[in-house]
Amino acid sequence: MRSFLISLSILAMSSAGAAAETWIAVCNDGQNLQYNQTVDGNGFLYLKGSQQASGGLQIAPLQQSFFNGTAICGTVRGNGTGSAATGGHPITQICANRSRNNIYIQYKHPTEDRPFEATEFCSANVNVR
Repeated sequence: MRSFLISLSILAMSSAGAAAETWIAVCNDGQNLQYNQTVDGNGFLYLKGSQQASGGLQIAPLQQSFFNGTAICGTVRGNGTGSAATGGHPITQICANRSRNNIYIQYKHPTEDRPFEATEFCSANVNVR
């Protein structure tokens, strides 16, 4: 019985990972940036250029920091977080919003309890797979 439960839990974990959505946001206004983020998983930031045959140059690995079904954000690993007084949020995040079709950057002051400041980086095609 114990081995059955272990097998069942392994199967559940592997099928949950296979069904994870990946958000792919690609600037469409001349900026050469692509942001890929898997829900509850890893993300990557790419710089695209005419000299790269495909995919572009991987700039940074990311970890998801926010998700609400409309927008997803990731932060560079090791970016640090603010103090406990600010809720321990990442200082900077890159985000994709599929209803606004954009990629934006959020900044939160590391020691003061201020709201996030968001700046649109580019218009983007945002696809969820």
